[in-house]
Amino acid sequence: MKSHFLVGSAAAIALFLVYIGIVTPAQGLRHSLEQAASQWYLIAPLSAGFGIQAGLFSYIRRSIKARKASATASVAASGGISGASMVACCAHHLSDVLPVLGIAGIAGLLAQYQSIFLLLGVLSNVVGVAVMLEVMQRTGLLGQHPLSRWNMTVVKKWAIALGAVILAMVSLATFLL
Repeated sequence: MKSHFLVGSAAAIALFLVYIGIVTPAQGLRHSLEQAASQWYLIAPLSAGFGIQAGLFSYIRRSIKARKASATASVAASGGISGASMVACCAHHLSDVLPVLGIAGIAGLLAQYQSIFLLLGVLSNVVGVAVMLEVMQRTGLLGQHPLSRWNMTVVKKWAIALGAVILAMVSLATFLL
């Protein structure tokens, strides 16, 4: 289990470094760290959720190679959304470096809805983890773990429904304000 923890930790750190790597060339390391500190409540769960998914995926892949496809799809989908959300979080800084009108317009749009993109990434991580746990439950990998008492298919459906409601409410509030 230690190797899965290392995989998850490395994935979380790598996603955070992608964020730093995008902002730093445009604004410098100090600004990128300040930006991360101001959005920590979204960036930390986004990175952690991606790391949890990567660790669970590593565990599932090693445990049952025959069912790898469904777990791979989950990590790829929610991991892709996590990465895209992290990029969207800081892409507006590219307008400082790239004064091309089209790029600046897109960057302005991304900056305006930065929190929504990050929230989408966090919520997709929650759904992704629920999908991974569902795969683990279906294949018996949860064993006697306390989570095995929960119906992970129901948990996944609730995660999707609540995530959609939260995202809709935040989006509506953002557009109205």
